[in-house]
Amino acid sequence: MMIAVEGMDGVGKTEISKHICQQHGFTFIEKPLHYFYNDGADKKYADLMKVANRMYDIDDTIVKSWYFSLGNIYVSRIFQNENVVIDRHLVSNYYWNGDLKSEPIFKALIETSRTPDLTIILYATPKTRMERLRKRDKHDPDLNDPDKMDDGYNKMIYFVEKFNLPYIVINTEDKTLDEVKQMVDHEILKIKPKVKKLVKEK
Repeated sequence: MMIAVEGMDGVGKTEISKHICQQHGFTFIEKPLHYFYNDGADKKYADLMKVANRMYDIDDTIVKSWYFSLGNIYVSRIFQNENVVIDRHLVSNYYWNGDLKSEPIFKALIETSRTPDLTIILYATPKTRMERLRKRDKHDPDLNDPDKMDDGYNKMIYFVEKFNLPYIVINTEDKTLDEVKQMVDHEILKIKPKVKKLVKEK
């Protein structure tokens, strides 16, 4: 089974993803594109980041949509027999790169690769998210990035509904981390009978 945890920066995706792994025995996947360079070679990783940084500045949503989908395609293949939780997946890619021109790409991805059995979209207002980022690290460069102040949830909801992906939205605005974890656990237990019991070879 695959679960994707989505939302804007500072909403708590990584903490919730790690909680799902610890509580329900999933494998955690963060930044799927980096798995192309999982041999620990610093030079290769640096090269990857140079390409990624160039991609951010390209004014071509089709190119960017394909590029940032490569990691998702790759990890869906190498982890196809495991229960995984991914910190950011198709929803985030669509939020940053999707438009009417690139929608056929996302349609092809959904039809030809493994998609999440559940997408959990975490929500908080931009003000709350920035406060959380500041509390975590007052020098976080995202605090000075105007794009991080966007409230992108309408676009995220549009995407999961257009492509009929199973999803839930959890408003974390006035909730503690433990309360959010309890809500996530409740949703996972509803679908857990579908989770394959995998036996790893020793």
